[in-house]
Amino acid sequence: MKISTKLLTSSAVSVGLVVAILIGNTVVVQQIKETVREKSNGTAETIKAALAADNALKSEIITLKDFVLFQNQNAEIEKSHAEFIQALDELERLMPNTPEISVIRTRHQFLRRIATQLIEQSSNQANVENSQLYFRSINSFNRDIKLFLDQLIKRADEQRLAVAQDLENLHQVQRIISFVVVAVILMLMVGEFMLIWQPTIKSLQNLQTGTSEIATGNFEYRLNILTGDEIEDLAKAFNNMAVKLAKSHETLIKNTELTHMNQRLELEIAERKQAELELQIALQELQSTQAQLIQTEKMSSLGQLVAGVAHEINNPVNFIYGNVTHANEYTKELLQLIRLYQEEFPTPSHTIQAKIDDMDLEFIQEDLPKILGSMTMGSQRIQQIVLSLRNFSRLDEAEMKAVDIHEGIESTLLILQNRFKAKPENAKIDILKEYGELPLVECHAGQLNQVFLNIINNAIDALNSYNAERSPQEIANDPSYIKITTQLLQNERVVVRIADNGPGMTEKVKQKLFDPFFTTKPVGQGTGLGLSISYQIIVEKHSGVLRCESELGKGCEFWIEIPLHQQETPASTVPIQAIA
Repeated sequence: MKISTKLLTSSAVSVGLVVAILIGNTVVVQQIKETVREKSNGTAETIKAALAADNALKSEIITLKDFVLFQNQNAEIEKSHAEFIQALDELERLMPNTPEISVIRTRHQFLRRIATQLIEQSSNQANVENSQLYFRSINSFNRDIKLFLDQLIKRADEQRLAVAQDLENLHQVQRIISFVVVAVILMLMVGEFMLIWQPTIKSLQNLQTGTSEIATGNFEYRLNILTGDEIEDLAKAFNNMAVKLAKSHETLIKNTELTHMNQRLELEIAERKQAELELQIALQELQSTQAQLIQTEKMSSLGQLVAGVAHEINNPVNFIYGNVTHANEYTKELLQLIRLYQEEFPTPSHTIQAKIDDMDLEFIQEDLPKILGSMTMGSQRIQQIVLSLRNFSRLDEAEMKAVDIHEGIESTLLILQNRFKAKPENAKIDILKEYGELPLVECHAGQLNQVFLNIINNAIDALNSYNAERSPQEIANDPSYIKITTQLLQNERVVVRIADNGPGMTEKVKQKLFDPFFTTKPVGQGTGLGLSISYQIIVEKHSGVLRCESELGKGCEFWIEIPLHQQETPASTVPIQAIA
């Protein structure tokens, strides 16, 4: 089987497994979501009905007490009674076969009897003793009914918490499946390496060893490669060549033309060494391409993750932000209602006054609008962050289009803002901006944002390393900063300069700055591909200029220059992404 066939087969199997897992994940999650949504709607209706019954009961109790005092609200008694019965019927529909509802109906019938007695005796003048008796009866039945209603509300709230737990379990299932997908991909990659790449590399090494043996004159050396692909054919050809060379060597010993044959053999060996050298160079280029492709895939996944997170955060934030407005209006109305009660009933009962003192009603009236205002500001801030994340990823803008360069810079700064803050291990880094008036610039917005990210990240790393060697007094006297300047040149080219007051760099480092795999960072902290690929993005993709101006001890400035309008060029099959 050819190597290409092996690779295509293994890739097809890998993609098939991943797609199958993802489709199964989607089906299961959708079914669970539908079940959770139905439960959530039923729980919400149940709580709403229970609260409606509670409010209707309060209204009926108030009406009955007012009638005991003033005997002038017969219609209100009937209306509040009907509202409570209607709410109780709705609650029984949502919670059938609930024993508490039967008890509530029985207790409410006693209230109904009290109301009937009050209406029948309304023509007679009630004395104080009867009024107190009615008040005690009404309060007693109210407490009983309220007790069972509270139990129903508590049960409905427990159902709501159970639905919330189901939703959390759904999210846990999604996370587990995501881990499974990643594990399957890693296992497939390891399997492909063990089954395809490792035998191929080992076979190539054997070929190289065979070439060296032949070059030293060991014509009896043979290769035993059984891979079933092109390398096995090459090994067979090598063995045939070795046999022929052995025979030729014997012939040359016996032939008077031995000297000429030796010269031709030396030439052939030299050519093979040249081919071997070219093969080593090709392998290095292949490794470089592989590293760039791996980093490209990482950044592509990062961009998709950023866009996905922004999308998922956006929906709940919009929901919260939309409901905060209504909550603010409802709170204002409730506070106005409380003020009206305070004006109409300036002398509350001892129980109500105790509750007011215990809850500090005046502070709540003053602090609750502030809390809602803070929630509104927080929601707006999250919306701004989500917008910046979406602007940074630019996944829907793979082709050239006119964009606002300043918007991309601001999105990049927002993503990196945590690195600018003062921390126990790192000092604060100030961001200075001198933006010029720029028109829309035609470019690959997502790739340009990655260039900004690479350069600013490198500046932050350099400043942090520099500050680690300075004393707190030196840092206070010369605070770290990154300065970003934009301007439009007369030849319709846009310039973005990113400068820092870090340690700078030597001329030797500047000369290798844009070379692939060159890095000054410790092992494990840098790939050496960030600035190299940034150079490709600016110079090759945008026909621009990327250079660095720096002196040791005087900071560093990167000069990014691209034309305002791009000429049409054939699109690359693989988009270049920078390395974070």
